[in-house]
Amino acid sequence: MSTQIAVVADSDTVTGFRLAGIKEGHAVETPEEAEKIIRDLIKKEVSIIIVTEKIGDELREFIDEATGSRALPIIIEIPDKYGPSEERVEPLRELIKRVIGIELVK
Repeated sequence: MSTQIAVVADSDTVTGFRLAGIKEGHAVETPEEAEKIIRDLIKKEVSIIIVTEKIGDELREFIDEATGSRALPIIIEIPDKYGPSEERVEPLRELIKRVIGIELVK
């Protein structure tokens, strides 16, 4: 698995990450388009895929299936330009639990 990082998000978010140095960015407009690109990134063995919370919410089942039994790729959900989603349930704790196999205590 490579140590490559990719972004799949709206065009403003992708532009921001490209300005920050992330070379692989994919601007998408539909959940179907995002799912196709994420599948391609998984096949390319990209280790970290950054998506917006909106995309994460729309593709929840696919993301859970794609990452459920594997440590990589890590799919990180970030807020888009409109701010965080109201339905967030401590995604960082869940990510840590999945990656290292233990749950952090509050």
